[in-house]
Amino acid sequence: MRVVDLTQWYSPVSGGIRTYLVAKAEWAARHGRAHAAVVTGAHAGVDIVGDSRFERVRGRTPSDAWGYRLAPRRAPVLAALERLDPSVVVLHDALAFPMSVARWAAARGVAVAMLCHSDLALGAAGLPAALRRPAAGVLTLAQRRAWGAPSTIMVASRAARSGLEPPPGVGVITSPLGVDLGVFAAARADAALRERLAPAGSPLLLYAGRVSSEKRVDLLPPMLAGLDGAVLVIAGTGAAVPPLMRAARRLGVEKRIVLLGHVAERARLATLMATADCFVHPNPTEPFGLCPLEALAARCRVVAPDSAGTAELLSGRGAVLVAPGDPAALAEGVRRALSASRPRADLSELSWDRTFDREWDVYASLAAA
Repeated sequence: MRVVDLTQWYSPVSGGIRTYLVAKAEWAARHGRAHAAVVTGAHAGVDIVGDSRFERVRGRTPSDAWGYRLAPRRAPVLAALERLDPSVVVLHDALAFPMSVARWAAARGVAVAMLCHSDLALGAAGLPAALRRPAAGVLTLAQRRAWGAPSTIMVASRAARSGLEPPPGVGVITSPLGVDLGVFAAARADAALRERLAPAGSPLLLYAGRVSSEKRVDLLPPMLAGLDGAVLVIAGTGAAVPPLMRAARRLGVEKRIVLLGHVAERARLATLMATADCFVHPNPTEPFGLCPLEALAARCRVVAPDSAGTAELLSGRGAVLVAPGDPAALAEGVRRALSASRPRADLSELSWDRTFDREWDVYASLAAA
């Protein structure tokens, strides 16, 4: 059985889908499973991740700062699938020509599953105001149509499941994503790193992830303005960096923000999380969110909205959950978190091994059917 993942949302510098696919390829290599992926990039080509073949289809982007490239035509995507000869295709987004893939798969007896990562309409948040509403409507329609392509949809949290309306006959399975416990649980604070990032006695806050409008990074500058002396480190990049820094200048907190850009090495990110005093996750509509769990594994205090997909996993493990969409609530959550000791959360059930063991059982059932 060969499983082939397919996504348009694959960025070389960030993104939960990229983290998921790299972890999956490494798991497949360790367990001798046949796996490959079709992703987009600046140029067509092939990368080897673990033992998995990642076929790159050429994509286009409105701006390099956006971080993603979308393939405008289905033919190269279907040709890549043909070369990889899958038993199961796993779709990761509604823009990866799902209905065309479903027809291609049906003609060849190939099973199709979908892993639903997010509400596609949230991608309109970064557009000019006049375009947001019509774009969100188009994206919502595209996503609902895409739900008819697979026979099974997988979601990572109950929050993601609650917003899903699949057509009759399409099953839904909840399967949480994983954390690389071998890296993050083993991380230790680095005193020299902390000294470089923040003055002695200043709380060191951290946001890690894509810096984009739908991630609600706009909440971070006003949150920081409500926390005297705190320093916010941002590990990530994206199109929302310029407006975020403009807001920080208006609020007088620009000098208390440190932009690290994308942190590619997972061990370096883990050390950064273990060094920070508190990890701040501002996104209230994140269907899952790996970074808050990774931070918790690294024994970093975590503040997150109580509506986020990971809230059900963060609750009871030492994280502080706050009202969504409110910078004052985030600031108060940070103050509460800093008054408590560092958490010691047991996340053993959230390993990538457990995630992919579950998923491979699903794939095997689909392929057999």
